[in-house]
Amino acid sequence: MLLDTSAWVEFIEGTEKGREVRDIINGSENFTSIATIAELAQWCLRSGREDVAATIKEIKRISQTLPLTETISIEAGKLNYERKKAGKKWGMMDSIIVATAQTYGLKILTKDNAFRDLAEARIL
Repeated sequence: MLLDTSAWVEFIEGTEKGREVRDIINGSENFTSIATIAELAQWCLRSGREDVAATIKEIKRISQTLPLTETISIEAGKLNYERKKAGKKWGMMDSIIVATAQTYGLKILTKDNAFRDLAEARIL
């Protein structure tokens, strides 16, 4: 399972959906895109959390971080082009997450409804 930023935020905040994320983490191997690490660092700062390094360290302890490769980057560019052409509310980071999941054959755990129409997505 590839955890999206929204899934990690729920986990960190200890919400009801965060408890669902915890159960999934405890029950299976899980991964995090390096792009998600960037989004989480920003989220920490926006949320007034000064412990950015500690938060990222904990995520890396729990989850294996997957790199952004040239293959993932190219596939993300193609996906981003197609989704925007279709009029979807979509960003490059979303495309990177999906391309990472596709490259590694993983499902995406997310709270983001923009992923709803994708076979790879499991919506919280």
